[in-house]
Amino acid sequence: MISSRSREETVRGGGTKRAPGMQSDPHGMSHARARAVRRVLLYVLGLNLVVFAAKAAYGLWSGSLAISSDAMHSLADAGANVIGLVVLHFAEAPPDEQHPYGHKKLEMVAAAAIGVTVAVAALRFAWDAIDALVSGRPAPHTSLLGFVVIGGTWIINLVVAAYEARRARDLDSAYLAADAAHTASDLVVTAGVAVSFTATFFGLRWADPAGALLIIVFIGRIAWRILSANLTVLVDRVVVDAEGVVAVARSVDGVEDCHRVRSRGTEGAAQVDLHLLIDGEISLREAHEIAHKVEAELKRKIPAIVDVTIHMEPADDPEEGL
Repeated sequence: MISSRSREETVRGGGTKRAPGMQSDPHGMSHARARAVRRVLLYVLGLNLVVFAAKAAYGLWSGSLAISSDAMHSLADAGANVIGLVVLHFAEAPPDEQHPYGHKKLEMVAAAAIGVTVAVAALRFAWDAIDALVSGRPAPHTSLLGFVVIGGTWIINLVVAAYEARRARDLDSAYLAADAAHTASDLVVTAGVAVSFTATFFGLRWADPAGALLIIVFIGRIAWRILSANLTVLVDRVVVDAEGVVAVARSVDGVEDCHRVRSRGTEGAAQVDLHLLIDGEISLREAHEIAHKVEAELKRKIPAIVDVTIHMEPADDPEEGL
């Protein structure tokens, strides 16, 4: 029985021989990607701080619970950006002895942390809103300036969310995708603030805390979506269709069958391991070449795959159990 790790093979006489289809400088690409993600976060951080400052200043002046809660949501956005900048500094590090699969999952941990932050903030604001409704807190001050602040910050959030979501797709960044979802939630939050602020303007005292409660329900939904999306990666959810992998492997000359396909990672950076059934009478060198061909074909036909581990078995051996 032969196990083969289809990576880079050191050959006698020095130098290396790369498997077909293998990237020549994966670490360089990883560093470039991480730098691009950090640039996006720096731009977004600056805009989030502007939005927070505007909302917080008006919230303090007016006494509006809805606007103050919205300001804290924007501060959570900025805090998430800072966390991302710190975490991505470590996540871009290449594989090492203690982390042979790299550090990319740190990005998922940070993304999940955003979900936890949003959920905690939602519970805090829900308590304040309920207290305001029960105690009959006086209505906040309203003015034309408040509508300007709400409208202006809404436009900024729209631009930030669209930009960050686009860059998340371009860079295949789970963190940017989660942060974009968080920022996008501000659009509905701020729209809800505008409605409650308008109702308060026309004399409905309960509109401010009631609006805050409705906003918090939506924030909780966003928190759950972020957490569930990233926790499934952390628990190694399947990311590549096993039947597709089997079909590609079977198409390679010398492969009699393929089974026990497993995958993990992200949809844009999947790690796959599989068992190949081949003729038990061929040489180790021939078996090794078949493994290289399977790896190259998988990476060519399924670009999301970045790493392949192949275990080879004689085709006439009984199938191994799990």
